[in-house]
Amino acid sequence: MAYKTRNHIVVVGIDFGTTYSGYAYSFRSDFIKDKTDHLNKIYTNNWNCGDLMSEKTPTTLLLDKNKKFVSFGYDAENDYSRKTEEERKEHYYFRRFKMALYDKDGKLKLTRDTVLKDMRDKEMPAIDVFALSIEYLKDEFVKKFQERNLQVTITPLNKYVSWVLTVPAIWDEAAKQFMEEAAERAGISKESLLICLEPEAAAVFCKWIQIERNDDALNVMKPGRRFLVLDAGGGTIDMAMQEVREDGKIQEINRAQGGDWGGIYVDEEFKRMLEDIVSKPIIEAFRMKYTGDYIELFRFFEKKKREKQTGKNVRVHIPSSLLEIADDIIKCIEDHGLKNEVELKKDKLQIKVKKFEEFFNKVVDKIVVKVEEMLVSDATEEEKIIIMVGGFSESELLQRRIRNSFPSHTVVIPQGCGLAVLKGAVLYGHDPDIIAARVVKYTYGVGTNTRFIKDKHPESKKKIINGIEYCTDKFDIHVNKDTLVHCNEETEKIYFPLYENQTSVNFGVFASNAVEPQYTDDEECKEIGSLTVPMPNTTGGTGRRVKAKFKFGATKITVEGLDETSNESVDVKIDFLENKP
Repeated sequence: MAYKTRNHIVVVGIDFGTTYSGYAYSFRSDFIKDKTDHLNKIYTNNWNCGDLMSEKTPTTLLLDKNKKFVSFGYDAENDYSRKTEEERKEHYYFRRFKMALYDKDGKLKLTRDTVLKDMRDKEMPAIDVFALSIEYLKDEFVKKFQERNLQVTITPLNKYVSWVLTVPAIWDEAAKQFMEEAAERAGISKESLLICLEPEAAAVFCKWIQIERNDDALNVMKPGRRFLVLDAGGGTIDMAMQEVREDGKIQEINRAQGGDWGGIYVDEEFKRMLEDIVSKPIIEAFRMKYTGDYIELFRFFEKKKREKQTGKNVRVHIPSSLLEIADDIIKCIEDHGLKNEVELKKDKLQIKVKKFEEFFNKVVDKIVVKVEEMLVSDATEEEKIIIMVGGFSESELLQRRIRNSFPSHTVVIPQGCGLAVLKGAVLYGHDPDIIAARVVKYTYGVGTNTRFIKDKHPESKKKIINGIEYCTDKFDIHVNKDTLVHCNEETEKIYFPLYENQTSVNFGVFASNAVEPQYTDDEECKEIGSLTVPMPNTTGGTGRRVKAKFKFGATKITVEGLDETSNESVDVKIDFLENKP
């Protein structure tokens, strides 16, 4: 792969999150020189958010009326809130837009023409929104790095910098390709970019934290140790069981799973309660007219989400602008039967802790159920470690629920758990081979024609070619779903042309959610690409051999075709973003 021959000086990880984003980096020389202290050699950036410094910044993008970049993160929030109503109407303001790429039910049809709606429902191409955001993080790294005056040359970037962009493991292939192409539009070359799955980045980070007790000292995880990475972010939850091998590398034990159960859905429950109290139109008017106050309200709520609640009530400051445009809130609370759960005192909404915890229950219940499924699926008897990372893992309530739900397991919340994916991505960039094996997400194969067998194959699939009965659309499996495959492992099968004078063979490449799919038009099958192998020498007729080879070396599967007569090969051109009808 490209990274093996690269002479890079620095690796930069970009964690493009639903709620917050950031970057981190470390030097290749530091990584090679020190084999035990990788985590302390990673540098992060600090953003100023007013009353404190933060190592991440909100995933918020502000553009002018011409769709040109204005600002990102805390700056975008502050710039937008300071603008007049007329100025806001002209500008484009995007926040928490990453979840637009999550194809929860297989109906998204993500393409390069997919559009995003901003705060006021104005539209622009999603790939431009993502590209401008990634470009800001890239440029911010370059600017801050050069300000440090380290006397180190990192330009041209495509020669001296390796970039690692993280994506959720539960995303489909189209979303991964979308992020790759957005990064390329942002000025990051394909040759210098690696895509890293978020739970894998977290696993690499976890490998280097000291959690094993040995002779009253803490060490990094020993070989054979299995651990569940619970990566709880703002939008998605990813989790995967990992194992440290004897050679120090990491391999998956079961397929990464998760869902859209992140921290932003707690905000949604809080917002729903406000809409119940003062009405949905009032909250919408508040969002549109007093956008700065709206942002500040949810910024304040974000802090409360992470705090340990020791009193009877959780106090949330309500902006005066909302109090002004809403009807009598105290009466509204009573009318909705909430007076025993919520009380307004001056500008503070006092929410009973039990009611506050209800905001979390819907997503936390789903997380607990999925964690239990993952633990049960691993039959080993030894005690397992649950390592909680990601911004939502900073929530004391989520931590408590996980600890209470799994008392026989050790639950570890590393210091700075919100940066685990980011720092792990940097380490992955230095050593992508650290992930030694992955569990295949789908069943992969090619569409073929096989000899028709009466009473075995349906009559609807029968086709006569050169006087021979064939069964069409047969799914020829190369690897089955949930199979553990080692990185750089390959599968290959031999196929033959149907016609003597055939000068090429075309394969459809398919993925299926089924374990043993029979036909390529089965309900759970999807064509993900096509492969045309030239066979210009027709001397061997139908006895010529063509080989289809699947390679499992990276976060995405690649396919190669080989004509054994000419010994020439071609790589499959898989485009998940085609604008198909």
